[in-house]
Amino acid sequence: MRPRLWPDHQLQMSGVRGLPKDLQPDRRGITMTEPTIRLADLETNDDLKAVIELIAEFKALDGEELTWPQRLGLADQLRRMAAFVLLAIRDDSVIGMLIAQRTMGSFTGLPSCNVHDLYLVEDARQGGLGTRMMTACADQARAMGCGKITLEVNADNTPALALYRSLGFDVPEGSVEGAGPQGATYYVKCPLD
Repeated sequence: MRPRLWPDHQLQMSGVRGLPKDLQPDRRGITMTEPTIRLADLETNDDLKAVIELIAEFKALDGEELTWPQRLGLADQLRRMAAFVLLAIRDDSVIGMLIAQRTMGSFTGLPSCNVHDLYLVEDARQGGLGTRMMTACADQARAMGCGKITLEVNADNTPALALYRSLGFDVPEGSVEGAGPQGATYYVKCPLD
């Protein structure tokens, strides 16, 4: 079965009568401006700081703090090694990021796009923004000549597994027996047509 998202997914957004098109209710019924997605400019302090703050928030989910030396190292790595970073912005606040790298595709002759991190702040989840971020990633990867998108996902991250499965990634069904205390990690891929 061909993945739904790749290559011609058309995002369907439900409208609300009497509100401007850029306002949509979130899953709690609160009306907010629809987030925009754009490429980060890692040469500007504002974008770089926003990405590093989201990485720190992401790392804190595991109970770990992102130290200042790590933050400085990240700034350098992002500028040198990230193929691109996407930001999701709502009401002038950065509410999500996707960090991707271009990697070698030795078996296909085409480069691959590896999603290193996809993170949304808590109140931006479950509203379709993850799908929109991955769609924007696929568009950017195609523009770079990539033949597929790859990523790693924790086997116990049920919402992420459902998202990637819905987009056509080869996510295994079921649970992983005997995974260690950190859990298992899946390496999954999805072709770009």
